[in-house]
Amino acid sequence: MNSSSDAVEYGEEKRACAVCQAPLGRPLIKGIEYSGKSYDVYFCGACKVGITIPIPSQQELAKLYSKGSYRGEKGKRFNPAIEFLIVLSRQMRKRRVKRYVSRGRILDIGCGRGLFLKVMRDDGWEVNGAEFSEEAASHISGIPVVSGEPASWGFPEGAFDAITMHHVLEHLHQPRQMIHECGKLLKKGGLLMCAVPNFLSLQSSVGKGVWFHLDVPYHIHHFSEEGLRSILTESGFRIVNTRRFDAEQDPFGWLQTLLNISGIGKNLLYNMLKRPELRQTEIKSKRAGDLLLTLVLLPFYLPLALLLALWESFLLRRGGTLEFHAVKE
Repeated sequence: MNSSSDAVEYGEEKRACAVCQAPLGRPLIKGIEYSGKSYDVYFCGACKVGITIPIPSQQELAKLYSKGSYRGEKGKRFNPAIEFLIVLSRQMRKRRVKRYVSRGRILDIGCGRGLFLKVMRDDGWEVNGAEFSEEAASHISGIPVVSGEPASWGFPEGAFDAITMHHVLEHLHQPRQMIHECGKLLKKGGLLMCAVPNFLSLQSSVGKGVWFHLDVPYHIHHFSEEGLRSILTESGFRIVNTRRFDAEQDPFGWLQTLLNISGIGKNLLYNMLKRPELRQTEIKSKRAGDLLLTLVLLPFYLPLALLLALWESFLLRRGGTLEFHAVKE
């Protein structure tokens, strides 16, 4: 969210937490390689939030999220079968929002191609989206979308009845600041719904540097339930519900993590599910044996992944993802 100078300020020299400014100790996860660079993950004992170091600059992030590398030309990422399941997931998200707010004006931050907002608009909501680059916003048609920093969005205080941020906070340089901004934009009693990977989940502990949802360097911050809960309450929100299971995210998180720790090329199955224009580079570089082993292990790992996801979410209460439903006081 901040300029590239922020990445230097909280980079290797100071080793300070970007959320609470506390000094960081030794890295919890070391040497994650991506595009010729090495990244470490630190975890702050003070605020219970992790951070990727070195933090990618705004220029590096713009390249990471550019069309053709992160999304297809029309914003889609996966094959038609997976895209159908994503549509169903967005319908379920609509139902969760409507438990607290029956109808009104909604802002989806990090709205992607606007799929969720189209679902809400069809239900009678007034919709707005926000993306952090003009390029990302350019392929969203039929929905008003702002880009850049929140200060430039132009919305008055108290403009929205609901704000959603699903798997957005972990990508930001200043997540606490973003939650503060949401508090300003919501009406009193308005709903903030935000979801993040759970850095202290069982699947994170098992997968470590190859945990699917770690996703360095795309993910700058890594949240625990305690850490994000504290940020929300400090920002004037009352948490009314915490979901620790996501059918879209958690079973697949376990499945891909199990495959990763088996020595198969990292995130190979995930890349195989992408649209052809996005998966060619990743799959070309993998060994034929990895492709075959993935197919052989799937019948065994798929039911195991589902069982592990249910176990960690409902019995251990350490689900792979967290979704907070919070109301502005």
